[in-house]
Amino acid sequence: MAEVKEIPIKKETEASPENKTTDSENSHEKTLVTRMREIAETALDTIKSEVKKEIEERISTVEKTATNVTSEVNKEVETIIQRVRDEFETEREELLREEIEKEVAAAVETVHEEYKGERDLLLRTAAEAENTKKRLQTDYQRQLKFANEGILEGMVPVLDSLEAAIKSVNDQAETSDASPEFTSFNEGVQLVHKQLLDALKIHGLLPIEAVGETFDPNQHEALLITPSEDVPEGKVIEEFRRGYMLHTRVLRASQVVVSQGPSEDDETDTAEENNETATTE
Repeated sequence: MAEVKEIPIKKETEASPENKTTDSENSHEKTLVTRMREIAETALDTIKSEVKKEIEERISTVEKTATNVTSEVNKEVETIIQRVRDEFETEREELLREEIEKEVAAAVETVHEEYKGERDLLLRTAAEAENTKKRLQTDYQRQLKFANEGILEGMVPVLDSLEAAIKSVNDQAETSDASPEFTSFNEGVQLVHKQLLDALKIHGLLPIEAVGETFDPNQHEALLITPSEDVPEGKVIEEFRRGYMLHTRVLRASQVVVSQGPSEDDETDTAEENNETATTE
């Protein structure tokens, strides 16, 4: 607070002789108390003015300080708000990025699953197409392989006739003296039979071996089963009609006679002979 100025009361109270005369004359108008009150009011007004000025100066300083503090606080608050906003935006961006990454990952997974499904479907379709192609090729090859089955089947009786003719000629050659012309004819028939059989072999026609082989119901047709001392059981003894294979398919089965093995009488005789031999020894 500013210092209070000294009020010149004394000078005013000291009066010259002239003033004394004046004061005595004007005593009915003003008393000393009234004068003192005026002086006091004047001093009070002066003090109030000084105090007010001091207060205004202090308030101005405080207001400036408050304004500065408020400005700094506002700046700090704005800085904090901006930092919070930046952190919020950063967190929001991260959350959005995570959501986008999840959505992208889900979309990629969906596309991948769809791709796998389409790929599996295409692979199955390709496999089915390849199997169909192979099956068609196999059917085509089989049809091509057996396309001449009817023709070859018709040639089998021709082979039978030639074989019967060759057998008849051979039988006649064994029972009578064969002339050179007959021998030449026999050789010619055998040559034609061989050439025809070789030509048919090129197209897949093969004779079935029967005599001496084990009986096979897929290739042989048993017309008779007979005991045999020389041929083991289940072996083919004789062939009545030759069978033929067309590649891997039986075109015609062979008609054969199958051995039953030694008969019971033969086994008994053999056992007795063995016993007699052992006794003699």
